[in-house]
Amino acid sequence: MDCTFPLHSATQRLLQQAQWKPSHGVGSHHSEHSLSPHGWGHQHSHLEPLQCRDLLVQNALFTGDLDMVQKYFTKGAAINLVIETRGDELRWTSRKRGLWSLSYEQELTTPLHITASRGYTDCLRFLLLRSAAVDFAPGGKTALHEACAAASTDCVRLLLRSGADPEAVSEDGYRPLHLCKTPDSIECVRQLLQHGASVNSQTEEENDTALHVASRHGLAEHVQLLLHHGAELEVKNKEGQTPLNAACAQQHQPQDMDRYHRVCQLLVESGSGQH
Repeated sequence: MDCTFPLHSATQRLLQQAQWKPSHGVGSHHSEHSLSPHGWGHQHSHLEPLQCRDLLVQNALFTGDLDMVQKYFTKGAAINLVIETRGDELRWTSRKRGLWSLSYEQELTTPLHITASRGYTDCLRFLLLRSAAVDFAPGGKTALHEACAAASTDCVRLLLRSGADPEAVSEDGYRPLHLCKTPDSIECVRQLLQHGASVNSQTEEENDTALHVASRHGLAEHVQLLLHHGAELEVKNKEGQTPLNAACAQQHQPQDMDRYHRVCQLLVESGSGQH
């Protein structure tokens, strides 16, 4: 059942129909924190939400229009809608008669994901107050993953205070901590660690820790914070690299030399490479 309507009143009527249908075989293949692309994380896995294709609703969410979001998502309205959007990557897809064509991959998202990834804190707070499922992951990652990737510190803080799982594993095998890859994400890292994220958790494909990620991206402040919280120096990833190896293996631009030198200095001073 979708939400395709020509009028605002029709949009509101269907949003108020909180009808759910049983899902089929929601499973988990990572850990107790794993996410199914069709499930709700580790809660409410017996329900499947409505799909929304209404452009008015989507526009309100993507632009962070709080007044319109409040208008559409009234008390009692279906809140955990699934929205299909166009991804950033082109993929070859098979058409009728054996023809192949390049098209953008479709991605599944939700109102919570959209607002969290764009830093719309007021809209996010409103949706959470309307009981949006905080670990709902129809596209294989939670709103917390999105907020961390976007370095939206206020959204990360709000999601964690609302009970978001800091150790949720995405469909690609990443925890939120592994997605903090920019200097602006330092407070996201701090919030995750304060709410119980494991500093030494590893990605499921590359076996990278957060210290590998921070070292590879030349994030000295991240490295210092992770070391303060007990990050292990000699853990090796799938390529056999320690965090120090990961930092040294990068091709550094002249303007980045100081950052990477500081990262290597911190790792060596903490004992890396001395065994």
